Order: sequence, then structure tokens, then C-alpha cells
Amino acid sequence: MKNSFDVLKYRKVAAVPSLLFMVAGLIVILIFGFNAGIDFAAGLSERIQIAPVGLYVSYDGSDDAVLSSQNNSLVLTTRNSDGVKVTTFDSSTYLTVSDLSKALEECGVSVEVKNGNLNTAMLVTGSGFPLRLGSTKQGINFATAEKSITISDIRAALSPLKSVNVQTVGDESSAIFQIKLRASEDGSQKSTENEISSLLEKSFEKEDIVILQSDFVGPKFSATLFTSSVKAILVVMVLILIYISFRFRLAYALSSVIALLHDIFMMLAFIAIFRLEVSSTTVAAVLTIIGYSLNATIVIFDRVRESILNYKKRLSVEEVIAKSVRDSFTRTIITSVTTLFSVVPLAIFSTGSIRLFAINLIWGVLVGAYSSNFIAPALLLFFHRYDAIDVIKKKKEDESYHIGDAYV
Repeated sequence: MKNSFDVLKYRKVAAVPSLLFMVAGLIVILIFGFNAGIDFAAGLSERIQIAPVGLYVSYDGSDDAVLSSQNNSLVLTTRNSDGVKVTTFDSSTYLTVSDLSKALEECGVSVEVKNGNLNTAMLVTGSGFPLRLGSTKQGINFATAEKSITISDIRAALSPLKSVNVQTVGDESSAIFQIKLRASEDGSQKSTENEISSLLEKSFEKEDIVILQSDFVGPKFSATLFTSSVKAILVVMVLILIYISFRFRLAYALSSVIALLHDIFMMLAFIAIFRLEVSSTTVAAVLTIIGYSLNATIVIFDRVRESILNYKKRLSVEEVIAKSVRDSFTRTIITSVTTLFSVVPLAIFSTGSIRLFAINLIWGVLVGAYSSNFIAPALLLFFHRYDAIDVIKKKKEDESYHIGDAYV
């Protein structure tokens, strides 16, 4: 950036993108609302996979037998008075279900093969694993691309439900889907799960439906979590206002808090427009960005206060603020880019809540850098009219001292 660039000269122009984006976000929120996650919208979040059963297993022996999985391979653990025996059926050795069935039978497990051609490396383990073997037959599922199950099929099966949301997880060929259903006020996890299962079983074989994960949040808990999240953010803002008022002065405090509110509204608009899920991860991202953006703003404001002491007689307050932003600009950019270097890979390669947190953080870092350099300095110049920042407080008229490079 050229040393002559004056950010305050373009402060009105810089405010336009923010206003337009926040207005667009507000319109989306009023029309569609937020894409509330299970944390804030009471209900069930269930991850399922449609995968055919490859074989059925049972065990009539006197030992305690358990089938578990490790690295997509089955592990048989038997316990008796003589001790524990562990047998691993590596998928690289037993390539097909037919191969696996023969090895299991040699270990005393009764096996009924349904589809011996399935690949054992595609083992699917859901909430039923580990399997405690007994006389009752239990199915073991294996993913396959032979049956093409699409998100449209799942949505069609669940169409009788009004407030259901279905999303594909990973590659569509894996047939893994995330189902979210808002529960009624008197609804329980069991009743909501049964409601989904009964509809899916009308379109797919019951034994082919594998529940990978199931989370339920009751109405009272979700309401409490939302209230607590809002309180946490408000408390943070009030504490920041008090601290900066004491550490600097009121004009700096008001400018910082309003700039932070700008960052929060920009993030909420971003989440609403791009239909990102609002969850406890979102709250964590907002609180992280508050701290990140505040740090960048304080660095600039500290430079402003120091420059006022040094250049008060030579430069106007507007010129001092512009100079302080220019002096801190390189540091702000380097800090932001360095942060993005560590966050962007998370957004690209991770999944689930970590990816959502990274996406929110990327946007927050960009908005925070923007507000620290354009919004906060402009607000400081505005509040200077009512709380002059170039007038030294009475208790510091006689002398000023400094800690490190920061004057106080």
C-alpha cells in the first residue's frame, strides 16, 4: 500500500459493501430463516447408510463371542475360563464375503451367506457394532455401488414428514445420508427414530438400513443453549466495552464494539445467505473472531494513541488515524494471511463440524481485517467529535508514561 493512501477518505465507499451484504443477509433471514442445526432446533439428527447385508452370523458355543471392526476388518473376540482369544479377518486376505464366511465358520461361527461377491473392505459398522453373538441371526452389511441410492430416493421415502432435511454425506455412491427432523414438544428420541425408520422401511429393506449415528436434542435444551449462547456474546461485548473504556477512552471503546457488532452481523449474513448450519460450532467461531478482530483493532488504536502524542502539533486527528492505519496495515495483512494458511486446509480437507468451523473462520478473518482497517478507524473519527481523543485526560496532564511501546 502506498504511504499516501488515506483510508478515511474512502470511509463512506468502504461502508457500502457491508451495508449491501448485511441487507441481503437480513432479507434471507426474514424469508428463509437460519439453517438451524440440531443444537438450536430441537429434534433428531441421524446419519444412515443404505448397504446390503452380505451374511448373517450366529453363535451357539458356550464362549462369550463378540464381533467388532478394526480398519475395515472384522475381529472376533472369544472369552472363556481359559482366557481371551482374538482373531482378525483382514480384508486384504479375505477379499469377498464368501472368503470371510469360510474363515468365520472355522472359528465356530454359524454363517449364512446372502451375497458372497461383496467386497469385505467395504464393511459397514453402525450403532449395532460391536455385535454380541448368540443364537439369533444378525446381519453384517457391506457397501456397494451396484445399488444406486440417491438423495431423491431418501427424500421421497420421507416425504410424509413436513420438517425433514436430507443431505448427502461424502460421495453419493456411498449412499450415506444425514437426516434432520424437528421433533414435537412432547417428542422423544425413540419416537422420532421410529417415525423415520418406519418410512424408510417402506422403500428399502429393513436390514439394509444402517444407522451410523443418532443425536437428539430436546426442545428445552435447545432453547437453553440458544439463550446461553446469546448471553455469552453479550457478556463478552460488555466486558470489552468496559475494558477499552478504562484502558483507552470511551470513543475507542464504542468504535471497537460497533466494529465487532459489524463483524458478527456480517458473519450471520454469510451463514444465512450460503445456508450454512447454525450450531454450537458457529458460536465458537463467532467468539473466536471477536477476539481475533478485536486484537487487530486494538493494535491500530494503540498506534493512534501513540501517534497523537507524537504528532499532535503537526497533524490533524484525521491524518493521525490514517497514518496509524497505514503503519499497521502490513502487520494486519501478514497476520491474516498466516491465519488463512492454517485454516483453509481444514475447510478443504476436513468434514463435519470442523469444516464448518473453518469456513466460518475464513470469512471472519477476512471481515475482521476489513473492519479493523476501514470500519473501526472511521467510527473512531466519528466519535472523536463527542469524546475528543486528542485531549489528554486530567490525571495525565502533567506526565505520560509508557509500558513497552504503548503509551497509557
